[in-house]
Amino acid sequence: MIRKIRKIFRSPTTATTANKNENIHKTNNSESTLQDTSCVKQELSLVPNHLNTVFFMKDHVFPDVKRIKLQSPKTNPIPSTDDVQYAKMRIISSPVFQLRDIIRALLTSSSPSCDLISTFLSYGQLLGASSIHGYLVDRCYDTQTLINDEFSSYQGVALCITYDIKLSEQQWEDIFGIHESTSIISKTASSFFHLTDFLCILSGSRVVYYDPNERMINDERAYVSIFDLENDDIEMFQDQFSPLDHFLLKSKTFYNGTLIRLPLRTTSTTQISTQIQTLDDIKQQIYKYFHFNNSLIDLLLLQTNLNTIEFDYTKDFQLFTRFFSIEKHSLATIYDTQSKTQIIQLTSSKLNNDINTSDVSRWLISIHNDYNEIHKFKTELKLLLPIVPLCSPSESFASLSESHNYQSIQITSSRILYYCISPTLNLFSKDDIYTQLSQIKFPEAYALFLKDLSRLINPTTTSSSSNLSIDLIWELMPDIDEHQRLFNENQKYSIQQQKNIQLINNIIPSIWEEIGKQELFYSVTEGWGYVAIEDMIINNVEPSPMQDVLTYVFSEANAPIVILPFHVINGLCKYSNKHYLKVMTPFHASKLLSDNSSVLSNLTFEQKILLLKYIILNDPDPDLVLELELLPLANDTFTTFQTKQASIIYIVDNNSDFLKLFHTKQYDRFLNPNIDQNLFAKLSSKRFQGNQNLVFHSI
Repeated sequence: MIRKIRKIFRSPTTATTANKNENIHKTNNSESTLQDTSCVKQELSLVPNHLNTVFFMKDHVFPDVKRIKLQSPKTNPIPSTDDVQYAKMRIISSPVFQLRDIIRALLTSSSPSCDLISTFLSYGQLLGASSIHGYLVDRCYDTQTLINDEFSSYQGVALCITYDIKLSEQQWEDIFGIHESTSIISKTASSFFHLTDFLCILSGSRVVYYDPNERMINDERAYVSIFDLENDDIEMFQDQFSPLDHFLLKSKTFYNGTLIRLPLRTTSTTQISTQIQTLDDIKQQIYKYFHFNNSLIDLLLLQTNLNTIEFDYTKDFQLFTRFFSIEKHSLATIYDTQSKTQIIQLTSSKLNNDINTSDVSRWLISIHNDYNEIHKFKTELKLLLPIVPLCSPSESFASLSESHNYQSIQITSSRILYYCISPTLNLFSKDDIYTQLSQIKFPEAYALFLKDLSRLINPTTTSSSSNLSIDLIWELMPDIDEHQRLFNENQKYSIQQQKNIQLINNIIPSIWEEIGKQELFYSVTEGWGYVAIEDMIINNVEPSPMQDVLTYVFSEANAPIVILPFHVINGLCKYSNKHYLKVMTPFHASKLLSDNSSVLSNLTFEQKILLLKYIILNDPDPDLVLELELLPLANDTFTTFQTKQASIIYIVDNNSDFLKLFHTKQYDRFLNPNIDQNLFAKLSSKRFQGNQNLVFHSI
């Protein structure tokens, strides 16, 4: 479809003098500007490619704004005489029209936003821009270039937003279609736009001036004026183009990017307002928007192309004051067949009351691609996790409930995961959230997210720069007991929190089932790294010197030992494939030592005692220590546990005083009396003596 675009700034050489009767306006109707445009339509057919500005005053046409200085009565700028017609020709009194709505109209394929800053960011994402630079521009233009000194304030402060990418032809066509997608909100109030201060869009060699309320001329679709910098002569249009001088310094005919210039105005419900909206209002709006975590989550989940956001204040485009910036850096990236996971660092800087402050936050983001077999389309699931929580879970949860762009799920009591899917979950609106998450394979994506995270972590160290350690992986695995307690006490929480608790309880089994399929478990045994559950042996002993010695022994025997928190062991035992799961037992330790007896020679006395305690105090079978050199003697050495046919070791008393009756060379005939009392009692028991070369004698 070819659109009919009218140009409002026209050459005086082609303009004919309008019939006086055709240009008369009704003074009692403030919204009937240029109602009769028959003369304009006739003149438009004569407009050549190079354009100049035409302004009407009563019955006359003036060729150049700079060369004329028209005076109106200073006592009454808009009198009820023919000068009213003069004012209307140069002042556009428009219905209330929010600036953000103008830009929202550009977002033909994005969800609308209620926030101007968010809308600019969304538009940058839509364009594919990686950098956005905003300028709060104070009034700095020569008032003599305007039609009349009385209107000098009307070309005033502006917000300029630049993107580091040019508009495509289709995106230009979308801009030309703003008229069809934009509705007027109210006609009871007025906002002021001077003819020289319309909303402006510059990209490449094309400049468009846009009147959202179609008041430039009253011809069909006459809301856009287009200039071609390469072919049109713009030297005569200082009023219109002086605000663009800074951006066209390198080339008067081309801008390598896209600029949107918004004139800032306030509104009045009773009269045309000449009050200019203060730049501080916009600055505070920028501060407020980026103050909340939601804006950062939007930036990471939805505006993924954007890496740099900057805002400057300037009065003359010579001196710039940077008052806000955000920079996004990827610290590390892991690519997998279906996913990509990154550590992202956001650095924000703010100038407030002449004080510079800077904040750094780090995030994990994973993008999981899949094909939905039910609905027959590709899906993209994004998962986002703050590495260090930026606010309490309740605050995060409350703010999330208001967002329509992403969702949250509280994986643990201290960790909230944010996620969004494209296409949106509205496609599954008839299903509950649990069904939706199952359809988008959330459990599988989450397990792969943990797998990618594990590749970003060196388990032997903790990265101070990214706050990553192996403990983070365990922390992100749901605690069944914890969620069961929350479920039992859900009456203490809000309705929304109760739904979240119910959701995670429903989906926990699937998450653990998928976790059990991944190589997520780091083996401390050298050379193994992350292993699958069918390969690993879990050291389930509480953190202690005993755990350390067991880990060392298994590692020396090249067994893939892993140390897991209790809630991880619990989740695996309950929901993963139990046929593959191996938890370390005294039997495992006994067999390993039998097959690798040389390991014992590297252990200290205390370490051997700990091994002996682990085996005989956790398993009633005395045969587990047979042929193991773990029998402690009074001379602080060890001998091998053997049957009664071997030499006898005497158990006298759990007191070393009796040894004074014997020569030190005979200490190797007695059980060490200084060992742990429980261990001594176990070795002294009749059941144990019945199988071993131990005999109890009381003195």
